[in-house]
Amino acid sequence: MGVVTTVEGRCRKCYSCVRHCPAKAIKVENEQAKVIGELCIACGHCVKVCSQKAKFIERELDKVEGFLRGGRAVACLAPSFVAEYHPYASQVVTALRWLGFAAVVEVAYGASLVSEAYREVLAAPGRQRGLISTACPAIINLVEKYYPELIPRLVPVVSPMVATGRVVKEWWGADTPVVFIGPCVAKKEEARDPLVSGAVDAVLIFRELRLLLEERGIKPARLLPGKADNPWPGLGSIYPLPGGLLRSAALRADILENEIVTVSGKENCLEFLEGLRHHHFDPEFVDILFCEGCINGPVMETSLPPYTRQKAVAEYWRVGSQASSGTSGGLRPQVDLRRTYTDRSVAHTMPTEEQVLGILRELDKTRPEDELNCGACGYNTCREKAVAVFQGLAENRMCLPYLINHLEKSNRELAYLKDYNKNIVESIAEGIVVINREGIVTTFNDSQGQVTDRPREEVLGRGIYEALPHLDREEVRGILAQALERGEPGRADALRLRLGKRVLVANVKGYPLREEQGGVYGAVLICEDITEKKKLETQLMEANRLASIGRLAAGVAHEINNPLTLISGYTEVLARRMGDAPQASRYLGIITEEVDRITTIVRNLLNFARPSPQELAHYQLNELVAHTLNLAGNQMKKGGIRLELALAKDLPELPVNRNELEQVFLNIILNACQAMPGGGVLSVSTRLTEGPSVQVEFTDTGCGIPEENLHSIFDPFFTTKEVGEGTGLGLSVSYGIVKKYEGSIQVTSEVGRGTTFLINLPVRE
Repeated sequence: MGVVTTVEGRCRKCYSCVRHCPAKAIKVENEQAKVIGELCIACGHCVKVCSQKAKFIERELDKVEGFLRGGRAVACLAPSFVAEYHPYASQVVTALRWLGFAAVVEVAYGASLVSEAYREVLAAPGRQRGLISTACPAIINLVEKYYPELIPRLVPVVSPMVATGRVVKEWWGADTPVVFIGPCVAKKEEARDPLVSGAVDAVLIFRELRLLLEERGIKPARLLPGKADNPWPGLGSIYPLPGGLLRSAALRADILENEIVTVSGKENCLEFLEGLRHHHFDPEFVDILFCEGCINGPVMETSLPPYTRQKAVAEYWRVGSQASSGTSGGLRPQVDLRRTYTDRSVAHTMPTEEQVLGILRELDKTRPEDELNCGACGYNTCREKAVAVFQGLAENRMCLPYLINHLEKSNRELAYLKDYNKNIVESIAEGIVVINREGIVTTFNDSQGQVTDRPREEVLGRGIYEALPHLDREEVRGILAQALERGEPGRADALRLRLGKRVLVANVKGYPLREEQGGVYGAVLICEDITEKKKLETQLMEANRLASIGRLAAGVAHEINNPLTLISGYTEVLARRMGDAPQASRYLGIITEEVDRITTIVRNLLNFARPSPQELAHYQLNELVAHTLNLAGNQMKKGGIRLELALAKDLPELPVNRNELEQVFLNIILNACQAMPGGGVLSVSTRLTEGPSVQVEFTDTGCGIPEENLHSIFDPFFTTKEVGEGTGLGLSVSYGIVKKYEGSIQVTSEVGRGTTFLINLPVRE
């Protein structure tokens, strides 16, 4: 495992690390960008560019704290600490001693030793040309893993960190814990390199040092300046600057001669090494740093701009040089600064042209112009990414243009499916209400007005019983509870739901909505309006019943009529014979009255059973209503009933039988008077409606009709009156008359509030 790893779950498929990784040492697997240790050069650029903080640098804080408890650890400060902690660089030395370090040594001192070693190498007779500096461990990793043919060009001298570590081991003992502190991720890997191991025991980046100081409550800015335990390093202090090695080694880069050159920065380094590989140039010596100088290392945390960082390092050297009279002091330690390098390259199997084309075809890249080479996947070209896919380093669907095209296609399909499903839902005659587990309406269709009279926007997003209060019934609650809690369907038939003034009869069914895993996330409620169906069933039943009763009534009337004729005849005979006998005359009068009443009943029965044909004439509805009210006016006056009229003007005339319609109106008016024994108000109105048709409405403020009786009031012989007060045929006959004119008669009532009869008659020529 390398020093940089991926935090599982944080990676967000931006591929920024792949784009910026110079070695393409990142493998995308299961949509997570994972660092491949054997390919990684530990440059730290992936850490720098990852906005999700998904790249984790191995920490050695616990190890260092163990060293500190031992009381013998020595801190080795990289020269770039001057830029990182400016303007409190000297105070950091004091802070390290407060942490518990026994001594503090500047790595700049080791850099000065390395510079001397470089001078010796470059002055050696017969040396080869094109030597590459080895102060930067990222460059060493890059050459060993990706440019092994350039290994012989690497200067066989250790880095300043390793040199300083070996000096510390010589001065304080081989078992002294050495802790390097700097801005470079690659230093952590260099310390493990078996070819130079043993010089440094732990590596902290500046971020780890800050954590240690914060945990101990140590603030460098509040401390006094301190001085490191090494002699003045001289020009070794400018090592973190581009060209610092050349200056400290007294070498001069000449742009005209191009014999000694400096190269810094990721892109420049890759381009230069590629040129050396292909022998495009062959300078005498190159001072190369993967970053734009160590002062711009990948884990530097200072916010100072590059120029200010460079100025801070130069000023630190100037002040130190003056204090030490410009020369480095002390005896030079006799430490071995030599090292060797090894080939760590990894061989990859290369795909054939057909295999590359096959991978490209998976992304609909079938022509050269389809290879956009946009770089969004992190690779420079589509073919380079295809090779990485073949080698298992990338996933083919990392292609942004493909994903965009695929997303656009999916969006079009989703839009089509959404419209398709919407059309299906809206074409369904039943009312549909979909709710989530919290009872919030998420989908709603009621194109036929079977659920509510509210607009769609007033229903969606609200609680079902808040938006549709008429559904707040025990039966509906039971259906939804069964669907949501037990995941089982339920239903309730012929529920009477009141929508304002309209009463709806509906079958209500509920079904659970299940997730893919089987859990219930909502429910769908389907309301089927069967009001008209129930009306038709009722009318059919009434028609059959009326037909049966009609046949019975005709037979009964015929059988009763004959004896009634005889009784009436003999009553007249007895009346003539009895003469003026008062008692007999009174009895005979009673018989005659009862016979007349029976005759009236029989006549009503015959009219109900077989309505006799009547001559029709054109009448204005208001005229018939007014005449009927005039007939009942005396009774209304005696009963203390106040009349309120609202008759529309210019109503069309209707071809009707006047007596029949007036009989209908009179029956309703007399029933209203009987419903208001203590007085009240009778409201009568007429109007013209679409169809066209005319309506007449009678509304009283009487006792009302119980709901259980509303379905029976038009049945023959149904009455709630006392015996002798009514036959129960009045409304039945009225119903038959209205139906004869293809009209309708409706009744609504509320006990204690009154009753309304609404008669609707179509206008015909």
